[in-house]
Amino acid sequence: MVSPKFRVRSIYDAPIIKLILDNLNYELVQPNFEQSKLFKVKEKIVPYDIEIIDILDGYGVSIEGDEEYISAITSLLLENIPNSLSLKHPVQLHAVYNGKIVHVNYEKNLSVVDIGENTNTIMFGSNFHKGQKIVVQIKQLNIFEDQLPVCSTIIHFPGQVVILERDANFVRVSRKLPKIDRDRLFELGKKLCPKDHGLIMRTSASAAPSEVIQADIEHLVQGAEELDLLISGSSYGPGILQPGQTVAHALFPKGAKDALTAIRNKITPTIPLYHWFMSYSPELKITTMFADRLSTEVSGEKLSQILKQIILEKDFSDNTLIKLQEYRLTSPPQERVLGQLNLKDDILTIMRSFRSARGMHYGLSSDIQQGDTSIVITKEGSWTIHSKITRNKEIVGELVKVVTPVELFEGGRIRFIDLGLTIIKQNNDIEAKDDGLVRSLAEQGIISSVFKEKIYGIFEECQQYMEDGKEQILILSE
Repeated sequence: MVSPKFRVRSIYDAPIIKLILDNLNYELVQPNFEQSKLFKVKEKIVPYDIEIIDILDGYGVSIEGDEEYISAITSLLLENIPNSLSLKHPVQLHAVYNGKIVHVNYEKNLSVVDIGENTNTIMFGSNFHKGQKIVVQIKQLNIFEDQLPVCSTIIHFPGQVVILERDANFVRVSRKLPKIDRDRLFELGKKLCPKDHGLIMRTSASAAPSEVIQADIEHLVQGAEELDLLISGSSYGPGILQPGQTVAHALFPKGAKDALTAIRNKITPTIPLYHWFMSYSPELKITTMFADRLSTEVSGEKLSQILKQIILEKDFSDNTLIKLQEYRLTSPPQERVLGQLNLKDDILTIMRSFRSARGMHYGLSSDIQQGDTSIVITKEGSWTIHSKITRNKEIVGELVKVVTPVELFEGGRIRFIDLGLTIIKQNNDIEAKDDGLVRSLAEQGIISSVFKEKIYGIFEECQQYMEDGKEQILILSE
């Protein structure tokens, strides 16, 4: 049996590669210089079956490939990376569908396409009419539930070394290749390009013999002909015509990042907080790589402390305006201003005074009055966000949200995933709210059962703290 081939382009590459090589019969291909050195793998410019890349400013990775391979990798990550989450898309990338236009927005130049199975997609372009039947291909899968997949009437057939485009007439070559290779592949492409098709030579084509490239093209042409037969023989109702590639997104909150750093440290000396630094900002990524190289000669612990202090002085000094970046798994991150920071003993106390009476306090059934003060208390690595509203020095209400461990992020932001668990105290009454998200995530295999039990244990602990009148409700990750 031929081993599936995988490629990783991620700040988490070393630990992910180690987990896959140690537990799955997969082969690493197209390694970069560091990967070749760490895993003693020769550079192979050959096609890959699975690709892993970063998403959400380093908050996680996207994994694309056949369903069987993706399921094996996501299960592996859930088993070995505590506090991680893995979301698998119900719609496949590159899949082809019979679709029907259900809405046209001329102002935004886009259309909404029904592809069956109670699924709508977005298509850019408004030169269609409602009720029109079209054939579309899925081009982009967004992470959050209320962001529709993006589709197009341009149909591509991705191969091992080339990409074929239906109803086109061109030859293109990957710009990642040197000019001499681009020129050679362009001439070869002109000879091999089938009639009424566009041809894109991938990077891996540079190492492939001409007969391999030709065989790949013939295989894709066969797929294009099969699609034509499926289209002509299908009913007019929306539905899938050809399957594509499964895509999953693995998210790594702070505790998961620490676990990944620990795995990396088993392969090569690694400074503490390595993956948090790497995901903090593009600028810090370069500095972290440099510091990591120095850790063989200088104390990695000391280097990590220096980097952490620079971050705090730059983005989290006293009176800094702090913003919250909250992931809900159903919608893009919600970003809002919390207030000005006071940092003492690593505890973040964020205060905001309301100058006008407008709206209601977040999460509380209480109108905002002029002069009210919001106090938010949390800490890096805490599973909680504790909020208090005071009026004339009296507490109007309190709210505790249970979240994934709080992570400091560039620009004075704190980020986490909302787990749908809140405890509200108002007029001496305490109410615990569970919107069912955690149980749903566990049932769907997005989080492990161990993670679910840990979260509910924290939820119960927070309720007890609220009943005891604890001044600061902070529960730190282990």
